[in-house]
Amino acid sequence: MAVLLDNTSPYRPIESWIYDRVIAPAVLELVAPVDKLVLDILRNGAKILEVGCGGGHLAEHIAQRRSDVSLWGVDLSPEQIRHSEKRCRAWQSRLTFVQGTALDLKFPDGSFDAVISVASVKHWPDKIQGLRECVRVLSPKGVLNIVEADRGCHLDDARAFVDKWRIAGVFRSIALFWFRTYVAGQSIDLDEARTMLEALDLSEQRVERIPGTPGLLMFGQKEGSPAEQHL
Repeated sequence: MAVLLDNTSPYRPIESWIYDRVIAPAVLELVAPVDKLVLDILRNGAKILEVGCGGGHLAEHIAQRRSDVSLWGVDLSPEQIRHSEKRCRAWQSRLTFVQGTALDLKFPDGSFDAVISVASVKHWPDKIQGLRECVRVLSPKGVLNIVEADRGCHLDDARAFVDKWRIAGVFRSIALFWFRTYVAGQSIDLDEARTMLEALDLSEQRVERIPGTPGLLMFGQKEGSPAEQHL
């Protein structure tokens, strides 16, 4: 598959299908920090941007958790955008999906109360540029919440994650090798995450492993005066 050779390339239809049906439900196990640090504190009527929305699984989760927020999802793959629109049709009045790149978000400065991204950063050709774009479109006091596979994850956590994939048990050893080599193996580690976050204009920065998972969290809040705070 093309994404194995170049993880910055858009997902092709077969890759989108595999991710959507086999892997994405397990990825939702990583979203506890999104619930705690974003959805539980956002003001009523908040605007959220999801960068790398995939097939819309997280958008669906957010729509079900918060009936008052609006969400825009961006993904490089047109196939994933189609999956998102189909999956989230029931909430189309407040969920919008557009094809685009994290490196050049087509939104004005300060457009969103929160920017989130799950399992997408490793696919960005220029991770710092993508993160700077995420911060640019945040409003003052807006929060950035990034969840990504940890290249230094523990084997037991990786195995537990792969065990949740929708595949027959006989294939899980192969899937675990694939995940550690081509997913986590091409992702970032804690030190890289800290270095990237330190390059951004954010306060309250946090970088940490997500317990019991092969994921890591990058979190920060955009600078701004209290009078501008929306959260």
